[in-house]
Amino acid sequence: MAGTSDVKLEIFLYCNRLQLGNDDILYSDGDRYRPALIAIDYLKTFLPSTKRVLVLGTGLGSIVRIIRGKGFDPHFTLIENDKEILKCAVEFLEEDCPSNIDPVCGDAMVFMQKNTANYDLIFIDIFKGRIVPDFVTTPAFLKNCFDSLAPGGHLAFNYIINDRHKWDSTLETFSEIFPHHKVINNGINRIFIT
Repeated sequence: MAGTSDVKLEIFLYCNRLQLGNDDILYSDGDRYRPALIAIDYLKTFLPSTKRVLVLGTGLGSIVRIIRGKGFDPHFTLIENDKEILKCAVEFLEEDCPSNIDPVCGDAMVFMQKNTANYDLIFIDIFKGRIVPDFVTTPAFLKNCFDSLAPGGHLAFNYIINDRHKWDSTLETFSEIFPHHKVINNGINRIFIT
């Protein structure tokens, strides 16, 4: 969700879940956010050894809720460039279960350029409307993510196909940085998992 500051968003309560979105897209859907559910379901055997999670594009913290719902509570570093969204996410997450949450208000690209920590899991969910910002699919950004993985760590990246040519280019770039991966289709979403 980093990069949404000029997109009008609303928080909804739907079926006892907090949702973040607008008429065009849903950025967070509590513990039912499909891209995060797909990634965590695929990585479920890895969760017991997961100690540190980096979330690039926090939304309302659906990935945190889903991991906690599986009975795990690693340390979470949440990167979000919209301070109001980040504030809401932390408030809602700590209300349910105070935990190891390190919120960082800032740009994901800048954060990754300066990052020296390693993470067992990196979840990338960065959109501006329905578009993944260009920096997210560059070799430099993806290489920074690769370098930030702990040994044996995993990365999950939610992508929406808007343009077939750009998708092909993204897939090629991702495959160069992460040669061992799986792509799971979910409608127009593609979830890369290493």
